[in-house]
Amino acid sequence: MAATATTGKKDITLTVAETDLRFSVGLTEFNAFQNEFLPTNKVAPSHNFLVRSIHPDDKETLTAWLDQGLAFELANAVAEQFKLNTSEINHH
Repeated sequence: MAATATTGKKDITLTVAETDLRFSVGLTEFNAFQNEFLPTNKVAPSHNFLVRSIHPDDKETLTAWLDQGLAFELANAVAEQFKLNTSEINHH
């Protein structure tokens, strides 16, 4: 996983089974994810967060992973990378 900050957003690369998924996450996307997240509703907010943040070229690959039930896990991984300070995220 790697992330860099650009234009108020963090570009996050999440590697899943040797496939890179690129996301661009800003405070707007992150806050929407947090606001939608409820104890009884985890999958839909996770799915929406990932779809809002995915690089257009990686959307088809993301869909394949979402179809395997990984929305919650992937969203948490992307959200954790977003919360890290830029100085802490310049590593693989």
